[in-house]
Amino acid sequence: MRVRWAISLEDTITSPTFQNIFRRAVLCASEEDVDQQRRFRFKEDALACLIGRLMPRKAAVLHTSNSWSSLEFVRTEIGKPSLVQSSSAPNFEYNVSHHGDLVVLATGETRIGVDVMRVDEARRETAVEQMDTLKRHFSEEEIQTVKGGEKSEMKRWHAFYRIWCLKESILKATGVGLPDGLHNHTFQMNRNYDHIPGELKQFTPEKIILLSGNSTTSSLYFHRSTPQPQWTFEESFIGEKHCVAVASESSSPSENVIPFEMKSLEEILKDADFINVTADVDEELEVFMEKPNKPF
Repeated sequence: MRVRWAISLEDTITSPTFQNIFRRAVLCASEEDVDQQRRFRFKEDALACLIGRLMPRKAAVLHTSNSWSSLEFVRTEIGKPSLVQSSSAPNFEYNVSHHGDLVVLATGETRIGVDVMRVDEARRETAVEQMDTLKRHFSEEEIQTVKGGEKSEMKRWHAFYRIWCLKESILKATGVGLPDGLHNHTFQMNRNYDHIPGELKQFTPEKIILLSGNSTTSSLYFHRSTPQPQWTFEESFIGEKHCVAVASESSSPSENVIPFEMKSLEEILKDADFINVTADVDEELEVFMEKPNKPF
């Protein structure tokens, strides 16, 4: 079973039933998860942390058919989150990312990593300036993907965030993290592919698929200049502003991009068990509501 889910932080917080949903989320999360979200200064980061712990639990229930409360999550020796699994159950791998307005989840049965970035959060005035500042992390070919040719400023930003998401997705899938160096993880991209967002696609009244614009699995990955054909990278946009990449390992790489599906926190918590029954939900809500919003 492979899922691709996305939850909007803004839609969650502005929901008329948010306070009741938040209380339920606290009861359905582990004590450790609730303590972790408390440590964040801003509402958006705290909520993203809590959602990011609940989404994998929901997906694991569907994947393993185990109950919500019976699942145990740990971190490996290298800090990668993992589900404790029995040898008889189908393998469940997952990864979570959040940036901008979205928290996203990708799951599979082999190593997997996902990264999402909101394109309009520029740290420099132009994409070229951003690339020049961070060029030590990129190959010459990647730099030219952003800086070369005749393209609009927005398309340069799309190219920059596309490459950044690819690099982060493989670091998260392997668990090696930044110490291995982004410059050691490089990508060769199809020059004929135009990575652009598009319109939301509604398939049913209840379900919105957030794959928009073009999508591809054509990028080739190299680690320290050595090809790594066992990895597939699903690249797409979620809505108009969020670029996303999913790295997954397989002996027979897929050519299909799985669309991201919009979920609500209420959907994630449907049929969930209470596992943090001693939590003071009113106090947790009060602490959350007193947090400031992000200034950007």
